[in-house]
Amino acid sequence: MTIDKITEITVYESPDGGRTVYARNPGSKNREIHLRDPELEKDLADLRQQERWQFILAARENNPAINELCEQIEVLYELSKTSQ
Repeated sequence: MTIDKITEITVYESPDGGRTVYARNPGSKNREIHLRDPELEKDLADLRQQERWQFILAARENNPAINELCEQIEVLYELSKTSQ
């Protein structure tokens, strides 16, 4: 039996136990995300939002407008806690 045509093979790998699955061609180091767990997507979005708030809070030291808005948010947050 001879093989006339070489079929393309895709290698699938997951370094995090299946939460993210990458696909690549054999011998290639370039890989693309094939599948990502929706729960992981939510976790990553939450982390990005937390990081943004850290930058905002750091910026309030040098930016009076951001500082004023942060103070208003703090008041609003405290008022919302007491009204619940």
